[in-house]
Amino acid sequence: MLPVYIFDLDNTLFDTRSIPSSVTSGLFECIRKFNHRYECVSDSVLSQVFEESWSLPFPTIAAKYSLPEQMVNAWRQCHETLTFTEPLLPFPDVHEALSTLRTRQHELCLLTSGYRGFQQAKINALGLAKYFDLVLIDSVDESHAGKESILAELLQLRDWKPADLRIVGDSETNEIAAGIRLQIPTIQILRPGIQKAETASRHIMTLLELL
Repeated sequence: MLPVYIFDLDNTLFDTRSIPSSVTSGLFECIRKFNHRYECVSDSVLSQVFEESWSLPFPTIAAKYSLPEQMVNAWRQCHETLTFTEPLLPFPDVHEALSTLRTRQHELCLLTSGYRGFQQAKINALGLAKYFDLVLIDSVDESHAGKESILAELLQLRDWKPADLRIVGDSETNEIAAGIRLQIPTIQILRPGIQKAETASRHIMTLLELL
């Protein structure tokens, strides 16, 4: 069978830093005020939390810095109000790559982690859902099963073998690690600023290398 491609979203199909500051500034200010009121972490740690939030799920960051549950809840509540009034732009190679893979009859899946409403809003603003046979959100504000668990369930439900799949993403600790544990071939895309993961099966600079 043709390989089934499972794509990550953030920093794979679009640059999270391209999200307008009008969207993110309110979120960061909300958390700054919360931190100032309750003195959860130092300003330097909070700055690092914001920096890492561009590429990591917030619960992962919260565990790393031992953030209190109240701050995690505040972050979630702030996310519930985030919306996009303008379209987001994917990386320049995305439309051509996904369209060509669809034309060649590859099954395409999107698997992303984050707050469900915000991830869905990003997908809608990017206009990419039309390319995918399946869109799955590992929702950190709901069950948060994790990508490994979701992939394992897909293997069972679809009667796929690990060798039938290709995981395409940027994160060594998320989708790449999940693929390795399940013995699924992994393709790390080295978008600007992404550190190369030697554990990945293959590395590419652009999605057009999949064609």
